[in-house]
Amino acid sequence: MSHALSQLAQYISEEGPFDGVLGFSQGAILAATYLIQFSQDHPSRPLPFQCAIFFSGGSPLDPQALGQGKLRQIDPKVTGALLKLPTANIWGRNDTAWPGSSEVLCALCEDLNRNVYIHDGGHDIPGARAEEAVQGSVRAIRRAIDQALMVQ
Repeated sequence: MSHALSQLAQYISEEGPFDGVLGFSQGAILAATYLIQFSQDHPSRPLPFQCAIFFSGGSPLDPQALGQGKLRQIDPKVTGALLKLPTANIWGRNDTAWPGSSEVLCALCEDLNRNVYIHDGGHDIPGARAEEAVQGSVRAIRRAIDQALMVQ
């Protein structure tokens, strides 16, 4: 994970700036962990993204523990909301791959900036066969983007 975080930081530095980040499953974990690490390492700097979109995300890892070579998930009951930027948190109520972990990531997002849509699918991104879920996902994403635009 530390190597992936370093690669992501390098990519953002070389190819950015970016308006937002979108992650599915492990990509959402990586993005959330990166954002938490960045805000802890650079508390006075603005985040490199204006918003984040998480599909079927999981529990981010504690950056301080990673620095010690340990894998420890962040517990929002202990830390509270660590992700202050606007977010769209989208997951399926029938997710059997990581049941309950999207809720953990969601709880790490600040209430006022958190946009949630829970669809009837599983560990997936809604597609053409789930028109209502696609529309609900788009609404959550648009709200997050609109919030990000208001902050600028």
